[in-house]
Amino acid sequence: SVVMPENERRNTAYHESGHAVVAYLLPKTDPVHKVSIIPRGRALGVTMQLPTEDRFSMERDQILQTISVMFGGRIAEEIFMNQMTTGASNDFERATETARRMVTQWGMSDALGPMVYGENEGEVFLGRSVTTHKNVSEATMQKVDAEIRRIVDEQYALARRLIDENRDKIEAMTKALLEWETIDSEQIKDIMENKPPRPPKPPQSKSPTSPKEDDKPASTAAANEGSTQEV
Repeated sequence: SVVMPENERRNTAYHESGHAVVAYLLPKTDPVHKVSIIPRGRALGVTMQLPTEDRFSMERDQILQTISVMFGGRIAEEIFMNQMTTGASNDFERATETARRMVTQWGMSDALGPMVYGENEGEVFLGRSVTTHKNVSEATMQKVDAEIRRIVDEQYALARRLIDENRDKIEAMTKALLEWETIDSEQIKDIMENKPPRPPKPPQSKSPTSPKEDDKPASTAAANEGSTQEV
């Protein structure tokens, strides 16, 4: 129901294309399932990635590449629109928090080793926020901050290099998004293989009209009514 100005719509298309291209090119990220510039809630667009199997933990390289994907949107805005918008604020927040956890909680920093830096204290009273004990020195916290900055900078540089090397694919994907608003994994694959993206699939025809509620057996109607949930 949201109608975006054309400039913002184009910026969103470049933003989501940046996420999608970086995600497609990095081998340990989840496959890109769909990209859309149809606004939903507070999000102006979405790049949907779906895992191919159940996952109960993530390895270090997967996490690092996921951070790179988060930066793809802002980088595409800078390169193709020559501007910065607030649309990347949540991407930056998640990327920084992920890098911080790698260093302080998951022991994934070679410089600081397998230690936990800072202990969370649970909520004591209702409405009281969780606090963190500083059980490390100020000098160590400076090393933590420097390591977080190093991770963020390296993954940002990786995402920028991939986008610079694949500008034609960003342009092709943005053009497809502006025309169709949503593209699927097959169209994304076409674009990344330098092929013209296939047109969207026609909407599936509706199934034959089901019997009226009054014609259903009483037990079936009751079961259907009981299973309905609002989400």
